[in-house]
Amino acid sequence: MKKLIVILCAVVAVFGLTSCKSSSPSATVKAYFKALQAGDYEKALSYTDITNQEDIQRQIEKYKGFDIKVVDFEILSEKISEDGNSATVEVKSTVTSSFNEEPEESTKEMKLVKVDGKWKLHA
Repeated sequence: MKKLIVILCAVVAVFGLTSCKSSSPSATVKAYFKALQAGDYEKALSYTDITNQEDIQRQIEKYKGFDIKVVDFEILSEKISEDGNSATVEVKSTVTSSFNEEPEESTKEMKLVKVDGKWKLHA
């Protein structure tokens, strides 16, 4: 009986972890900002709907050139459209860049769309 419970817990944990990746617009925005915090611009852009490799490289160079660093962020709200194919996530972030060494706080609405069943930031 103990083995069965352990196996069931493992199965639930695996399905729970795999479905969390970008299961909601907020989860996608959170993953995007965490990748930016880590300086992993390529991973951050994987959460967008940009698919052209040239555009991705151009965006990576822009991030590097502006030396963008996310100090902190907070998801404030999430609104999913009635058809379930688009959403808006309001996020407050604190960022530094080559333009401004002092951390700058701002609140933005980020637009997302569903692409192949996954939430992506609309570029």
